[in-house]
Amino acid sequence: MALTSWRSRLRRLPAPVVDAGLAVALAIAVTVAISVSPSQGKDPDALAYGLGLLIAALSLARRRWPLAVLLASAATLQYYNLFDYPGLFSAVPLSVALATVWAAGRRGWALAIAIWFGATPLIFLAVTDLPSDFAGRLLSGAVSDLALLAAVLLLGEAVRGRRALDAEHRLLLAERERSERLLLNVLPAPIAARLKQGEEVIADGFPEVTVLFADLVDFTRRSQETTPERVVRVLDDLFSALDQLAERHGLEKIKTVGDAYMAVGGLPEPRPDHAQAVAEMALDVREEVARHLDPGGEPLAVRIGIDTGPVVAGVIGRRKFSYDLWGDTVNTASRMESQGVAGCIQVTDRTYRRLRDRYRFERRGPVQVKGKGELVTWFLVGRPGQPR
Repeated sequence: MALTSWRSRLRRLPAPVVDAGLAVALAIAVTVAISVSPSQGKDPDALAYGLGLLIAALSLARRRWPLAVLLASAATLQYYNLFDYPGLFSAVPLSVALATVWAAGRRGWALAIAIWFGATPLIFLAVTDLPSDFAGRLLSGAVSDLALLAAVLLLGEAVRGRRALDAEHRLLLAERERSERLLLNVLPAPIAARLKQGEEVIADGFPEVTVLFADLVDFTRRSQETTPERVVRVLDDLFSALDQLAERHGLEKIKTVGDAYMAVGGLPEPRPDHAQAVAEMALDVREEVARHLDPGGEPLAVRIGIDTGPVVAGVIGRRKFSYDLWGDTVNTASRMESQGVAGCIQVTDRTYRRLRDRYRFERRGPVQVKGKGELVTWFLVGRPGQPR
């Protein structure tokens, strides 16, 4: 538990702070190594310590220029070894640079430097005839250097693998977030959650909801003399505004078909004021559409139809699934729109009965509705005190 806590604290530290602490630790290690090493001819002077501190300082830039830092460290050590200063284990200052370069993916360079400093003494022993005691010490130092450098390269590989896993994890999370956003653009959030939980068939009956259809008047004919890009831009601007209205009023957008827009109140989460919420949406849609122009630059008009009643809702499809509604209420609301009047909101008698105490209506009278016969319908005029 304590180790995990320390790891999380280290990850939160800024990279410059980590590198500065690493440089200080490396400088101390190099200084100690120079000071306690057995004499090889003369005591270390300012140059010896300066070269050691230079190697430590290079670790500050290891993240930004890993290969350059490794080569500079190797060159510094090679220069140091030309003098008869007390011995300095090559693996000590090279470790950080080697691990960083290996983790950065420059494994060929890291391996070449490790072989140069770790295996050169062994090659030297193989081609020269040295006293046994000196050869033993040299062999012991070379083996320890090689062991440490090998461990460092393994550490670099572990870091590289962890970074690759972290990168893949971030990509996976980003893709998952993108998929969830796309799913929520297609399905209501509660339905999407049920789908992710493994429900194969999602179908619900709702005893009472209110359905709205809105269709742009004469839009198809007006769009024939303009470019497809202009038509799509007009519809995108308008329907994006209607999406915001649906979200503001707590309604569920079901779909758009051509220049028609369908929304519903009271599902997938039932609410007692679904008819009122749809009425508010309808009034706002009429005002919003009037502020937009068709592809030819003329003001747009809309027909809106509303009905209240039972529906069945569910998800259909497997690859390109959608959330849709079925039932007589849906068909009647569609008829209220298609047989309505431009600029008007036509509602059925059962919607009128739920809203008549809250809004102003005008009786249209009996209307012959396709597939329904004669129905009494009403025009939703506005809120109390609001002009038509």
